[in-house]
Amino acid sequence: MNEKNIIKFPYLFVAILFISLFILSSSIAIFFKYKELTADITNFVVETHNISKTLITMYSDAAGLAYTTKSTYKLVSLFHQQQSLRGIKEIFFVLDNGTIVAHSDEAKKSELNGNIANDEFTYNIDMILYPHSVKSGQLFINDYFMPDITIPFSKEMRTFIKRFIYKDIDTNSWLVSKAVFINGKSVGTANCIIVKEPVYQIIDSSFNEIMIIIAIICGVSFFTSLIAGVIVYTRQKKVYRTMSYDTGLHFHEGRRQFPHTGIREAIPVKE
Repeated sequence: MNEKNIIKFPYLFVAILFISLFILSSSIAIFFKYKELTADITNFVVETHNISKTLITMYSDAAGLAYTTKSTYKLVSLFHQQQSLRGIKEIFFVLDNGTIVAHSDEAKKSELNGNIANDEFTYNIDMILYPHSVKSGQLFINDYFMPDITIPFSKEMRTFIKRFIYKDIDTNSWLVSKAVFINGKSVGTANCIIVKEPVYQIIDSSFNEIMIIIAIICGVSFFTSLIAGVIVYTRQKKVYRTMSYDTGLHFHEGRRQFPHTGIREAIPVKE
């Protein structure tokens, strides 16, 4: 019988080994990447909150001083400089009736006619003036939604991210607020809107990296399985040839032990 018909390449073995290697390696890679992703987001959020506490305290103190000395131009200059910091979208100081005393974007102030109440869809006046309403000297950090900022994920992806990665994905910014006190009396609030775009970048970058890692794992698993299959196939052929040789050798040796003499069995003859 032809050797090729007896010894066939172990395709099933290669397929099973490939699937096993791919699933195991991918699972390990995804697990560690997931832990790294959630840690990066947590670290960024904590760092942002810590920095925003320092910033909003500075803005509040500067706003109180500027309002008292009627030098709001200095406050506007400070807001302009601070807006260049990563993640900061807007900084503004408003009075208890929504009047804008200083804003980091003068064009936005003009667009609002000097009062945030003219765009309640963008500026949630209840949240913005909350520190003033409760007469609290504490700062407040709340998840916030700005309609002009797009969340770069589909609805299905946001549902997945919200459940497994970052629960506050439905909001696209933070509102950091602190009451401005003058002579012990609150006159308004200093506010800073910080966007969550760095969080989106962290998530998007991690997704891209894990796809590249999975592609590499797929290639390595395939070639590893293929090489293992070739080794198994080669050894099977070697074993088959060895067994065939030994079987043939024993057969010939057996024939030499019982040679054909050519003498027929004698036929009895009647006398």
